[in-house]
Amino acid sequence: MVTITIPPEVEAWARAQVAAGRADSVSGAITDAIAETQQLQAFRAALDAAEAEPGEDTADAVFTRLKARFTAP
Repeated sequence: MVTITIPPEVEAWARAQVAAGRADSVSGAITDAIAETQQLQAFRAALDAAEAEPGEDTADAVFTRLKARFTAP
């Protein structure tokens, strides 16, 4: 396990997540936030790749493919 130091405002946000019932613990809130950031980065990379592909896809078609890829089963 790694110990990290976070800014007070991040700790306050994480504690608010716990208080609101959106996370079981401060650690869990931060872990969830990191996981969401990773998903967002993957989505952005996939969107960039889709935009770079040759073809005449409409924005709707690209979004539909990406939504299917990133929507939980």
